[in-house]
Amino acid sequence: MLEEIKENLKKIEKSDDICVIHHDDADGCTSAALFSILIKELIDDYPILFPIRGEENVSKGMINQLKVINPDYVFVLDVSVDSSKLNIFKGFVLDHHMFSRHSKDSSMSYFNPRLFEGEDDKVVPVSYMVYKLLVDMFPEEKVAWIAAIGITEDHRVELCREVFEKVMEENPEIFNSKEITQKIAENSIFGQLWDMVRSGRMIKKVEGAKASVLALVESKNRPDKFINGLTQHSFALRKFYDRVNYETEDSLINVKQKAKFYHDKKIIIYEARKSNISALTSFISDKIRQRYPEWIVCVIGREMGNDHKKISIRLEQSERSEDLVSILEKVKEKVSTVRGGGHKSAIGVSVSQDDLEDFLKQFIASV
Repeated sequence: MLEEIKENLKKIEKSDDICVIHHDDADGCTSAALFSILIKELIDDYPILFPIRGEENVSKGMINQLKVINPDYVFVLDVSVDSSKLNIFKGFVLDHHMFSRHSKDSSMSYFNPRLFEGEDDKVVPVSYMVYKLLVDMFPEEKVAWIAAIGITEDHRVELCREVFEKVMEENPEIFNSKEITQKIAENSIFGQLWDMVRSGRMIKKVEGAKASVLALVESKNRPDKFINGLTQHSFALRKFYDRVNYETEDSLINVKQKAKFYHDKKIIIYEARKSNISALTSFISDKIRQRYPEWIVCVIGREMGNDHKKISIRLEQSERSEDLVSILEKVKEKVSTVRGGGHKSAIGVSVSQDDLEDFLKQFIASV
């Protein structure tokens, strides 16, 4: 698959204009940063970035924006979009999420390891795939640390251990462990790097996600500059990170007082407080998971107004064997307004406010 993608990339010419649509989470942002470095090597210019929250954000408005730019290529990273939505452009979609459909007759190619890999825990993140492309085409780039952030986000540290081995070779000052596990990565500097990348979209949404990508690109040879906010965009990101940290600590104190603990199945249900910080629900769910690794964590957010609720559900793979995607599919059969998906250990859900209680009841029953 990667060989075929490389053949696509080799067709790019120096004069081409390129746009990149990417997910605004840490896997999407690190993928966009690595891809930007690759494009710079190919054409001596960076692509135009379009960070988005999900497939539904590939809207008519975005397509009209792209038409105005009239790029020679559009590439989509870490978003489960039907490639026919972008049929008027040349390029490809590179994703790793579960998908319901993709158009084989689209002018855009569709690449996803799930087309040939049936086991969820063997599907690699997009950041890993873009990293492999980049270092294969330009081996002088020492950017394993950037890929490692996206891999940590998607709970695939053990699967992609070679990247962490490369970090130990290239940047031993930020990771030098005898063991390479998800838990160790999250508790190392990569836990902080992951939080820093995520804080961009949480404070400034689209512009914040762009800042995360640009901060990674600026610091590609010096992760210490990224961590310490010593470039233009990493300085802003450091400020975002500090603000998110303050709000998170407050919420974690609140969990002990307000969350419901279902001891028989070890499930925590917590309704997050109102906040001006975007995507705090998924961030908090990861932090609670780290504090309570033996529990399944279900955080109900308030980002979607009064009609719908956003819910982030997490589990620690080293402690729990359940598959959250399979559980969600069972719940969808019982509760019609449920939407969402994700990975075995991390899913995002939206549900009608009227069906929230039924969703929680069915979810707990299905665990």
